[in-house]
Amino acid sequence: MSSDTAETASDEPKAVEEIYYRKGDIDFCFLLNRRHHNLRVFDYRVGNYQQKRDFFDRIARSEGLRKVFTVVEKQDSKSWRSVGFSREGAIPGYFRTADAYVMSRVYTDDGEPIQGGAPKLNAPSVSSREQNKSKPRGVNPEMVTDPARLEAMAVEFGEECLYAPFRRGMFFPDVAFFARQGKRTYWVGAETDSSFGHAKVDMMTPPQDDKDMVALEHLLQALLEELAKRETASVFSLVAADWTMSASMYSSLGFKVTARLTDHITRDDDFVGAQLWHRRLAAVPTPRLSSILG
Repeated sequence: MSSDTAETASDEPKAVEEIYYRKGDIDFCFLLNRRHHNLRVFDYRVGNYQQKRDFFDRIARSEGLRKVFTVVEKQDSKSWRSVGFSREGAIPGYFRTADAYVMSRVYTDDGEPIQGGAPKLNAPSVSSREQNKSKPRGVNPEMVTDPARLEAMAVEFGEECLYAPFRRGMFFPDVAFFARQGKRTYWVGAETDSSFGHAKVDMMTPPQDDKDMVALEHLLQALLEELAKRETASVFSLVAADWTMSASMYSSLGFKVTARLTDHITRDDDFVGAQLWHRRLAAVPTPRLSSILG
């Protein structure tokens, strides 16, 4: 991309890069995630869908991407679908008063778009576990909001937890809870959006055993209570489809799967699907899942 059409913060390749593109009546921003080989699009103007799609196809080939995706309102999702994007689910209440639909385009190893749309993701079923009501011994949650400390946390644990920033501007959570139990360190964080009243939640240290699950559930509950104080209406989390322990914890806390995302993240050298777990913190009715995932 030439310098007169794109603006970047640095010429050095980064794991995640925010890029603006303006040309004629096309105006959008995207997050190029080289770690997970995907592109997250923020589109500011309706129209020109085929031109935009061709542009993203070129980036996918040049950068070796597996996926391009965007999050749009329902009426815009039909236009993206008409140019080869697939609806992989929704984030209820993402725009506060409107749901967001995840529209994706998946590519082969050769950089060609998969014909027929994104393959359906099959994920193992998960059973809810009994929620732990008591405070686990030795786990004392500490809220962290210092940007330098949060960025360092994301750098240290980001690869292990398959962390993928979802918003613009800051590629790490802006609020987190931290605790130690013996030699084990636990972190959970959230990327918040006060304009739309939602937050993306991440377990920055995924559970490895039942002891971890008890401690992390306690931290997650503390984080959800803090987000509720900030008038956050809904929260969601992206979880690798085969991480059943993490999924079981979200299920026990009242989260539901509202999107299934094919080849959404990268673990080692493999592309991995992810499930989007969603929960409302405010008392607003959730749309029927059949209408979202159908």
